[in-house]
Amino acid sequence: MTCKIESFYRVAAFALCLLFLSGCGKAKPEIDLPAVPAEPDRTTRLLPRQALLAEGMNVFMPDDPFKSFWIENWRTPSQTVRWNVEAPAGKYAAELLIRANGVEAGEEIVLELSAGKHRTQCALSGGEWQRCAFDKPLELSSGVSTVTLRVLSPGRSPEFGLHLCALELTGENLRAQLAERAEELRSDARWMGKLKYGFFFHWNANSMPRQGEAKSYEEAVRDFDAEAFARTVHECGGELVFFTTAWAQAYFPGPLDAFDRILPGRTTRRDLVSDLSDALGKYGIKLILYYNFKGDEAWQKAQGYSRETPGTLLENTEKILGEISDRYGKKIAGLWLDDGMAYYPLGADFEKLTRAAKRGNPALVVGYNSWIFPRFTDFQDFYGGELGLSEKSAGVGNPWLPVGGDGVFTGGPQAGLQATYCGLMEPGDWTHTEKDTEIGDPMFTADRLVEIIRKSNERGNLPMMNLQIYQDGTISSKTRALLDTVARRLHR
Repeated sequence: MTCKIESFYRVAAFALCLLFLSGCGKAKPEIDLPAVPAEPDRTTRLLPRQALLAEGMNVFMPDDPFKSFWIENWRTPSQTVRWNVEAPAGKYAAELLIRANGVEAGEEIVLELSAGKHRTQCALSGGEWQRCAFDKPLELSSGVSTVTLRVLSPGRSPEFGLHLCALELTGENLRAQLAERAEELRSDARWMGKLKYGFFFHWNANSMPRQGEAKSYEEAVRDFDAEAFARTVHECGGELVFFTTAWAQAYFPGPLDAFDRILPGRTTRRDLVSDLSDALGKYGIKLILYYNFKGDEAWQKAQGYSRETPGTLLENTEKILGEISDRYGKKIAGLWLDDGMAYYPLGADFEKLTRAAKRGNPALVVGYNSWIFPRFTDFQDFYGGELGLSEKSAGVGNPWLPVGGDGVFTGGPQAGLQATYCGLMEPGDWTHTEKDTEIGDPMFTADRLVEIIRKSNERGNLPMMNLQIYQDGTISSKTRALLDTVARRLHR
């Protein structure tokens, strides 16, 4: 009997020891916060809204239903940003999307990222938004780890402050695989850098005529004079057109089954995209479609969208991009996909979206508009550059866009992408939406515009001028006169 009792205790003690040892390798969170699961096959994005912020810090516009902005009022080493991350044990490359404000010349800001006893650092300078890669991978134990970010070496100026958009973690082995797959999917966009300039047209369901009542979208698409439009673009010197679909409201100027399955009545019988491509093609002008996946409230409701459950909206976006690519093939040269800063925080799989977009035309170029932020993904070909028309946007003073280069950023926040940028030609919004109102006078003289374009062309950086356009497809006569002068000076 005694032997059996001793045997029982030995077995129990051994079992407890095994249980203890099995738990030793498990990470334990230091804060009470839901854990962000590590993505097994892509980069994990840790956002401000998922973090525990130190006192005094806040998130800019935290309640936006789509976008994720930045952390503000981060000024001292005592302030931290902390996330719980659930991940397999391993080493993770870490990178920040961040901006340092109020940094004096020669100062270097040092940040530390830690999880348990493991630490790594990155150093950044002041100025624009940038990607800051940590000097070595961060080691995480299996389970839920608390990841802490702090500034070790802040700026000396009272104006110093950090704005943080996101922290990215990528498994060390996965990082090389993603880079290889992105390179394999990359299209050669250098042809864009050889063009002098192009035009962006925000023509859509909200566009208004010069006078009188607006037509329905179906009627406006039916009556749009594609031949006259293409002739105007050519005579004004444009060599590329970005043309909007689904801007503000989700409408598409042609038949598209993937659209109709979500919300009938948002497509048109006439295929204006095909007709525009044919008309522009007579002058050798390429067409790139703009697309915004967010749409209007009815569009979102039809897909059961919320910030917490974006899956259906993103899955439908993939289907729409795939059908656009299949339908038009080489009739379109690319897709300008707006609101990258909405795709990114909703967990969009950029690789899947880009593969769908190129399904019918592998040479098609794709760009996700990242606004002022660094590139959100390497699974794209060009930078949208929503920066305005200026010498700075043209690349003057940018070390990554040298004079004589091909227009591909050699480093920096948009490294590897073809440079393009866009801005308003006339005051107001991108779209002419005011009833019984003339489009405003151009904000540039011919001399000023020519100088900006020439500085862009020296660097292979493509300027895209947004021209307001009436519902009938015509532009302002004053803008037309200005562009006639610009075209004569730059093309003839």
